[in-house]
Amino acid sequence: MRFPIPLSIAALAGLITFALAGAAFARETVRPARPVAIPALRQVVEHYRTLTWTFERAARVDRTPTSFSYRHSIDRDYLQWAIDTWTRRASSARDVALRRVHRRLAVAIPKPPRPHSALARRIAYTRRLTLELRRIYPGSVTRRYATARGRTGKATLRLWQRRLAAATVQVLRYGHRPLPPALSSAFLCIHRYEGAWDSNTGNGYYGGLQMDRRFQSLYGRDFVVRWGTADNWPAWAQLQVAVRAYRSGRGFYPWPNTARACGLI
Repeated sequence: MRFPIPLSIAALAGLITFALAGAAFARETVRPARPVAIPALRQVVEHYRTLTWTFERAARVDRTPTSFSYRHSIDRDYLQWAIDTWTRRASSARDVALRRVHRRLAVAIPKPPRPHSALARRIAYTRRLTLELRRIYPGSVTRRYATARGRTGKATLRLWQRRLAAATVQVLRYGHRPLPPALSSAFLCIHRYEGAWDSNTGNGYYGGLQMDRRFQSLYGRDFVVRWGTADNWPAWAQLQVAVRAYRSGRGFYPWPNTARACGLI
């Protein structure tokens, strides 16, 4: 009968160190394993308070009141309580705002991970949802934006949380409902015969559907105020204005030749 070979002192020490490191990492996903400076704790409270208010603004609900007492406190237990409280409030406000995004823009919102899920999972969820909203408005995502990271895992999470809150506000302010597929296909066909989305050749017609200034003011005054002439509008805004004109009773007649080429008239 063989007996197990006893571990060397060095190997045993290595196993103990590995186990302790794993336990510390597990705690890191929820609360820090070592004392954190008071100013750093205050900054975390401030982060989640700001997140809460930003999501509440997106959801169009009243801001959660605060006395800002955490900004002067030196009580670690109180500051940790404030972190936990504002984290819950931020999660709740986020869910309310995202439900509004779903109702208004028909965007599928995945179920969020639990507040104390693994850090990597929370980062992945927040980043993925942020990029999805950014693709709605402003309509594109750069590689640099998509790959941004903080100095630590928690810094990365907070970075993407701030971006998600900002993207939620922006998409609710400037985003648009998906166009009916049939009308979207029809106007994309017209666009292929008209011009580039940023077209401005000096002929008095602008953008991918060659709208004149009167047409833009009549059906897209909100976009004119925001961006100027149609050659500066994102493609979705130009399509949105075309659909407005169509639904006003004008149909495809503002584009007689190209609509005919598409078999629409």
